[in-house]
Amino acid sequence: MRKMVVTLAALATIAVFAAASTAGYNGKASKPNSGTSSIALASVMSGDGTTKLAAGVKPALGDRVTFATTVGSIAGWEYPMVDLECRQNGVIVFSQLDKPDATFLLGGGSSEWLTTGGVATCTADLDAYGTKGGAWSVRVLSETSFDAAG
Repeated sequence: MRKMVVTLAALATIAVFAAASTAGYNGKASKPNSGTSSIALASVMSGDGTTKLAAGVKPALGDRVTFATTVGSIAGWEYPMVDLECRQNGVIVFSQLDKPDATFLLGGGSSEWLTTGGVATCTADLDAYGTKGGAWSVRVLSETSFDAAG
């Protein structure tokens, strides 16, 4: 009898935790990304943004870059963002998160990269950000990488 009471108590506890973990879940999956998303370096401009540098010019610290993006199907509660990170020896020395149509100043106004200089490897992710049911979601839709001179 005692074994049965302990077993029933354990099952009741599991049921309570299972119900709590699915609270707010409506049984519907988020809308899948059925379209193709892409991101690519579109332009490299001088640091003041007035001069578009020749096609094929390697970006450098202090230059401004833009990205050409295509956003596939995303859920109605998601929105696209570009996450740009530049690294030296695996360490992030510059990072910026902005809208896909933004112009990114490599090194920003204040970063470790501005202090140390040098070549960096940059990766730009096109992400789908959103919140649903109080939980944040970030999905990488596409990414591109490039080296930037110091």
